[in-house]
Amino acid sequence: MTTYLLLGANGFLGNQVREAIERSDDSPTLVAVSRHPSRLRTSANGRWQPMDLVHASAEDFVSLLADSKPDAIINCVGCTSGPPELLEAANATVVEKLVMALSVTEPIPLVHMGSAAEYGRQPEGIAIEESAVARPVGDYARTKLEATDLVTNMVTRGAIRATVLRVFNPVGRSAPANSLAGTAARAINRALISRSSYITLGPLCSFRDFLASTDVATAALRAIHNIDAHPVLNVGRGVAMSCRSMVELLADAAGFEGDVFESVGGSQRSAAVPWQQADVTLLRRHLQWVPTTPIAEAVADLWQSGT
Repeated sequence: MTTYLLLGANGFLGNQVREAIERSDDSPTLVAVSRHPSRLRTSANGRWQPMDLVHASAEDFVSLLADSKPDAIINCVGCTSGPPELLEAANATVVEKLVMALSVTEPIPLVHMGSAAEYGRQPEGIAIEESAVARPVGDYARTKLEATDLVTNMVTRGAIRATVLRVFNPVGRSAPANSLAGTAARAINRALISRSSYITLGPLCSFRDFLASTDVATAALRAIHNIDAHPVLNVGRGVAMSCRSMVELLADAAGFEGDVFESVGGSQRSAAVPWQQADVTLLRRHLQWVPTTPIAEAVADLWQSGT
């Protein structure tokens, strides 16, 4: 029986990973760690551990590992927006303390959720390989890259065993309000309530590699059992889709037949990175798997969740 330590278990991806673990066939034990433990119960073999990971010390992390005695760790802690000091603390410093704790304990396998934002702007029309030179745009991408570098440097030194999953653009239940999918879902919901014939979003001309958040959870569980395969793996569908196409799928799922207008402005980060598509060669080679859930299904899941 595997004991999982899931950090950030109450977030967007953390919830998906938690549910995937609980659906596992081997009746795993789950220690779900979050600053605000979920009201949802875990499985019979699980428990919630309240802990403010952002403000915890490295010694607190060592104690957490000693108390939970995990066979595997999945880190879903992260913050996508906010002041630079918050992004630094949530995205990089947490990982620094975690890898320090791991370096003085038994070599427990770690899967860390990275982000495709780390790549920044890359040549359009070419799938991005893990070896691409990262050019992060903004504090979120910069701090996520810091975390990836911390993990991979420790792997190279032989201090820890870990894999970073560079997740492209996940869509699904409880999508963050500041994500395009979350923003669009809320706008469509308001339009349906008010019987408005249109919604207005920011520019939708960018292309992204959208994938179901449930597939991200599957990737995490597959990676934890192939931890030495490769230090960094892209997790995407290997398909570039326009942001407008994703929003139109969401509108179809909601039964919204109005217009979708685009305003001037919007996310500077999106404007600076007009195109992204994952090269999933290494993912397929090392995990013998790639995401297959249709985006229409992912956005339907988002809409039906009442996000």
